[in-house]
Amino acid sequence: MKHSEYCPCKGKPVPDKAFTANGVEIVDGMRVFTNNLDKGTVDLSSAAWEWYEGEGKHHLWFEVNVDTSYKGEPVSQRYSQSDDRVATRFKGEAA
Repeated sequence: MKHSEYCPCKGKPVPDKAFTANGVEIVDGMRVFTNNLDKGTVDLSSAAWEWYEGEGKHHLWFEVNVDTSYKGEPVSQRYSQSDDRVATRFKGEAA
């Protein structure tokens, strides 16, 4: 995963790994809930680290290939998400 060329962190090191909001290491192809509770799989092919000054840390941004809407309906969409906006479980249900 690359460090975004537009990152304003002034060369601060990026983490080796990213984790979901519920603490699971993010890997290519894993199933997640998006921030609006759609479900899909992680695509890290264009992932990049971005600096968040207010938090004093980097977040990994990547694509999620969404296949199920929050209503449980089949869809075919692609969303940009960050590590703190996805989870592998919600209310006990796996993505």
